[in-house]
Formats: sequence, structure tokens, C-alpha cells
Amino acid sequence: MSQTDQLRPILAWERSLLTADSFAEWIEAAAAPPGDASDGAAVSLIVADPTCELRHLTVGEGRSAEPAVPVTFVDSLEGRAPQIGALHVPWSGAYRASDHGLVFPASLGLTHLLMLPIRRGGQLVGTYSVGRRGAPPRLSLADADLLAHLATVLSASVDRLIDRARLLRGSFADPLTGWNSVRYLQARLREEVARCQRYGGSVACLVADVDRLQQVNDQHGQPAGDLALREIAGRIESQVRASDAAARIGSDEFGVVLPSTDAGGAVPLAERILAAVCRSPVDVGSGLVLELTVSMGIASLAPASGGDRKTLADQLVASAIAALHRAKQKGGGEYEIAP
Repeated sequence: MSQTDQLRPILAWERSLLTADSFAEWIEAAAAPPGDASDGAAVSLIVADPTCELRHLTVGEGRSAEPAVPVTFVDSLEGRAPQIGALHVPWSGAYRASDHGLVFPASLGLTHLLMLPIRRGGQLVGTYSVGRRGAPPRLSLADADLLAHLATVLSASVDRLIDRARLLRGSFADPLTGWNSVRYLQARLREEVARCQRYGGSVACLVADVDRLQQVNDQHGQPAGDLALREIAGRIESQVRASDAAARIGSDEFGVVLPSTDAGGAVPLAERILAAVCRSPVDVGSGLVLELTVSMGIASLAPASGGDRKTLADQLVASAIAALHRAKQKGGGEYEIAP
């Protein structure tokens, strides 16, 4: 095989990494390293994410299916394994469970390993690893310069996707609370409906409304109302799971999408939110504190295949809002479940 023929699949792999439009597409490409894509190779990605930003950006893309490559987010690479934090150049060699068990479990029976560093701003932020049984990964047979080049391509492609995800997330953000906007919630709901149609299961939606917020605006001014809204938003967010998607969907309404959850499964979240909002008065500035409550509506859906995703998503939100209105009619400070 000529050198050109050897390089052709590597160049095609690089293009797929550099042109991916989302983390999901990037991971799909990363799962198929040239020469090992169909040869029993195991692939792993470990990323340092101490602020959880990457996790939030990934969730923001609405990826609901299991990724093709196991992605592990850690607070620090050194905490994961000291030898990973010390990875400054590509490394290949024999797999040893004592050294590499946190990259690949010993149960996979791997014998050889290739690790490529991923960097941002000159700092090591992750590792891309390929393991094989019986023979080294094909990429590890490349010379040191080519491996260093591949590590640079991996780093550049990840850097590009992070910047793109931040830009997209900015267009879906509510400027007052920092929460995602209603457009984001709508997109996430359609994705979850599609997941349910393909794999089965259900999705729940919870809508929360700040009781009597308009009275706060009328009596104490808009700035006081904005402070109250931000504080309530923070208390609600503190109870939302990382796997859920939350957004501000109205002037004083917040929506939460709960994947793989039915209405009953959303009740513990509603109860936690009620407790968090009521645990102490809300400071609205100028030494004024107010006792505030929220009302909530919960609805769930287990869609059959073939239905219109947008219509089903809109119906789910409408059902949750109708349940919310029933809770408010009872005086507020409680939740209702849609029939």
C-alpha cells in the first residue's frame, strides 16, 4: 500500500472531525478511527469540565441517545488518573489495568492503547484513547509527527465545537435570568418526543409560575419584580436535575422538560421546588423581603410513533399550563397534574 493510500483514510477522518456541526456528530466520527473502525477497537473520551459548562452545552444540543463513544466529564484530569494529567504528547503502549483502568475497564480485555491529548488555550483538557486486543491500534503505528498532528486536529475540532455551542446557546438565552428561552424548550421537547417515538417511554413537562408577581411590580416597582424573578429562578434551578432542560417561557413562567419521566416521576421535583421557594423570604432590594410562592402544572406524554412532533410537544406544554391554572385558582403555592 502506498503512503498516499495509507494517508487517505486518516485525512477523511480529520475532515469528519473538523466539519462536524455538533458534539453528537463529532463523537460519531471519533468513534470510527481510521483502520480500526470495524476491527473491534474501543474508544474513550475523557474531558475536564470543572464548571460543568461542557455538560450544559452538550445537553443544550438535545443529545438524548447514548453517545457512540463513552464520554466521561471530570472535575480534573489529575483526579481521574495522574498519568492522564501528565499526558503532554501522544502515547502508545501496552494496556495495564493498574495504570489505565480508569480509561478502559480491564473487563474489555485490551492489550494495547493509544492516548492523544486534547488541549485548549495551551492547557490539557482531555484525552482521546483507542484500545485494541491482540494488536496495537492502527493509528499508533503512525510516526510521532503524524500523531502530534492528529492530536492538534482533535483539539482544534473540539475548540471549534465549544465556540459554536456557546454561540448557539447565546441565541437561546433569556437575558434577565440567564435561563434558556422558550425556543430552547420547544426544541428540546420535540427532540424528546422523537426519542419516545423511537425508543418508547414518556416525557414530562413541568410549568411553574410565580404567584402574585404582578403585585410586586405594581407596589414596589419593576426592579423589585426583576430581583424576585431572578431569585425564584435560582431556587427552581437548584432543584432541577442535570439531565432535565429548563427555560423561561413567559414573563413569570418557567418550564422544565424531564426526559424518560412520567407525571408521577415529576412530582418529587415539584415538591422540592415548593420547599426551596418557601424556605425563606425573597430579598427584592431596599431592605424589603417578601414571602413568595409558586404554582405548578405537570403533564406527561408517551407518544406513539408517527405523530407530528411539534403538535405533540405543543399539546404537552398546553396541558401543563392548564394544570398550572387550576393550581393558581386554588390559591397558589401548590401543583396540579394534568389528567
